[in-house]
Amino acid sequence: MQPETWLLYLLAIVLIGISPGPIAMLSMSHGIHFGKMRSIATGLGSVSAALVLMMASAAGLGAIISTSEYGFTLLKWCGAAYLVFLGIKLLLTKNQVQPLEIGQSKGKGTPRQLYQQAFLVGISNPKDLLFFAALFPQFIDLAAPQLPQLMILAATWAIVDFSFVMIYASMANVLAPSLKASNKLHWFDRSSGGVFLTLAAILISRD
Repeated sequence: MQPETWLLYLLAIVLIGISPGPIAMLSMSHGIHFGKMRSIATGLGSVSAALVLMMASAAGLGAIISTSEYGFTLLKWCGAAYLVFLGIKLLLTKNQVQPLEIGQSKGKGTPRQLYQQAFLVGISNPKDLLFFAALFPQFIDLAAPQLPQLMILAATWAIVDFSFVMIYASMANVLAPSLKASNKLHWFDRSSGGVFLTLAAILISRD
């Protein structure tokens, strides 16, 4: 892969990573409640979902989904349903006089659970599958071996994706003490829940 092609791709995915989305909101929620170290599992879950979608796109699943209205609609509604589940869960967060980290109760907030949440959020949008199917061909030279190029694109995406998850989680973790001290943590949770519900509505309404 030519260096200038890789740099253009890097710029494109950095700009994509900056824009807020479901993973960004989830990263901030995990950063506040569980800290930076456990949020590593969130980053790994997000990266794993992206890699699965990349492989599916490379295998041609993206093209199949794009031509199957029923399959695309089913995946879209499943993804929206999971975002609604997360949104309602956060909206129902109780106001506590002395807020506790969610991970301290009933074993919640384990790395496995954070990984699973991030993976499900990351893989729940079928548009991401079509996105990778449309993005990768723009940066692949068909005259050169394609597997090494795909590996470079995937590895670059994984690093950038993981980095932004940790940035969002770290920024939120910095805010956590002041939110807990002022007993405003539940308002952040409810705001995040509202964002998840809004994203679910957008996912359903878009063609």
